[in-house]
Amino acid sequence: MNLIKITNGRLSQNCYILANENKAFIIDPGLDTEKILGVLNQKKLEPVAVLLTHGHFDHIFSSAKLKSLGAKIYISEVDAPKLFDNELNMGFIHNIDTEKVVPDGFLVEGENEIEGEKFEILFTPGHTSGSVVIIKGDQIFTGDTYFEEGIYGRTDLLDGHQDLLVESLKKLKPYLKGKKIRAGHE
Repeated sequence: MNLIKITNGRLSQNCYILANENKAFIIDPGLDTEKILGVLNQKKLEPVAVLLTHGHFDHIFSSAKLKSLGAKIYISEVDAPKLFDNELNMGFIHNIDTEKVVPDGFLVEGENEIEGEKFEILFTPGHTSGSVVIIKGDQIFTGDTYFEEGIYGRTDLLDGHQDLLVESLKKLKPYLKGKKIRAGHE
């Protein structure tokens, strides 16, 4: 699969597109919907699935638009309520109203087959109660659980939990070896 990275807006959130032939699997579509759509159009890619590492507004914002274009939405069941509530997804802090979207399926610990592709999912609560890490081949998409510089996501937001994040980082550590880390922000 080919990887395309799009850095979105003032929060420097990273959206990743994994392209297989003309199919696009989009991880964490952020705030710049037009930029994401522009890349999909330019590369002639059909959005088939959106995989969300967690439910904060800056990672889910473009999900509803992509669903309207045919993509299926996947998130952990624990974080799914954030797709419907701007207080839970923290959008209210920046006066950003995310369009509500119903998930098509839930990401669960272990191997997940999504629209014909296999992804490994690790449940990594801490940044949010339903954070996950997504592994595809030699790529590991850590969302806001872990950043390349060894920094990890904040836990002072609604439903963040420091002790859970520390446990998740211990669980994640062996999976990082030999992988290219694709974090949720620059």
